[in-house]
This record gives sequence, C-alpha cells and structure tokens, in this order.
Amino acid sequence: MGSFICDSCGREVNIYEGILSWRREGRELSNFAITHHSGADCPGQPSNNTCRDLFRVASVKGYLAFVQYLITRWGEGCTITDFDSLKRVLAQINAHIHEGMVNLLGE
Repeated sequence: MGSFICDSCGREVNIYEGILSWRREGRELSNFAITHHSGADCPGQPSNNTCRDLFRVASVKGYLAFVQYLITRWGEGCTITDFDSLKRVLAQINAHIHEGMVNLLGE
C-alpha cells in the first residue's frame, strides 16, 4: 500500500514511521497533521500537543476510534478551528484504507 505525505517536510511517510497529531487548546482542536516522528530530518509539528501513531489510526478499527474521539469532543463542546487540515488528513487515511480494501477484495 502507498505511503502518506508528511505535512511538515513534504516527503513520503511510511505508515510505521508517522504520526497523526493535532493541537488541543481549551475547547479548540486545530492543526491536524500527518508527519514523521520529529527528528533530525523532519521537525514534525512541534506546536501540536496530542498525537496517535499513524499505523493505529490508519486501520479501520483505529480510524473509527479516531472518529469516535472527534464525536466525543464535539459532544463536550469542542470546536474544530482548522477544518481544512482535518479534511486533508482524513483524505489520506481514507485513501489508505480504501486501497487496502481493494487489495483485499481483489477489485
């Protein structure tokens, strides 16, 4: 299956070398990003304070758990102040899961 694209450095991210991170400040969620783990070659998203391993979120079970997390936060009154970044990471994860299903089903 294909790699993800790092929102920080623009290079490919292997599913086991990446994270999905975002900033949670009070009741605001923002700056959703798929990046490499921060290191010498990629700064990641140092302003973000919440993250999940990419390989966990990019499975069907992990994706649904992430959606449940978002729904729970919305129920608590949180808002997303950077909807475009959330759409961008969800599009990458959706494409990855879709490709896996196509490979599994042989379509």
